[in-house]
Amino acid sequence: NTYGAVVLDDCSFHDCVNLSEFENGRTLSFFPPDGEFVVMNYRLTGEYRTPFRIFPNVEETGPKSFEITITVRAEMESSHFGANVAIELPLPRITSSATCSLINSTNVGSPSAEYMAGEKKVLWTLKKFPGGSEQTLKVKVTLDQACTSQIRREIGPVNMNFEIPMFNVSNLNVRYLRIAENMPGYSPYRWVRYVTQSYSLFAGCDDVTCFDGWKLEMDEIRILYSALHGYGM
Repeated sequence: NTYGAVVLDDCSFHDCVNLSEFENGRTLSFFPPDGEFVVMNYRLTGEYRTPFRIFPNVEETGPKSFEITITVRAEMESSHFGANVAIELPLPRITSSATCSLINSTNVGSPSAEYMAGEKKVLWTLKKFPGGSEQTLKVKVTLDQACTSQIRREIGPVNMNFEIPMFNVSNLNVRYLRIAENMPGYSPYRWVRYVTQSYSLFAGCDDVTCFDGWKLEMDEIRILYSALHGYGM
């Protein structure tokens, strides 16, 4: 009930972590093994603001054609940005052709959208997606036969992957990092970096009209630091 506290559903720790001060002081101490390792895993399912929102829509333009509009809005502040953003849109197996056009693609770093005929999907990539901005993709699809309700169910779901440097969805923070001194053979360097990564942010399609919704299947917050021969995580 402390103001500003982060409520976790559950968490687990590496075997090297000493938890004697964690319950009262939320302090972790450990002798890190060489190389990169996970100090703590945690799960958070309470209220939080997802960094992106996906708004898909499907409109039939003919018996064998339809147009899909996907608008993605960056909900984080303009001081942050999504990096290496990749958005996939699966299309029906009977798709014969698809053409893509981008709208509002400014300051996003080499955006591109292409129809991958062999995989029957559209791949939309942006190297940089500024916070507070909105990007839109339109896809005109032509089918080999008339569209049915079964074929419409093969559209989507829209899947999005991204990374946001120096951004933390859960608001869990490292207040301080202290490295023990006088340890022969080690050259410690202290630094903390926050990275938000998505494994699956997607919006589904229901019949002709896509619903305005999303699900964050997994959001990983990585806190890295360099210390004692290698990298701790």
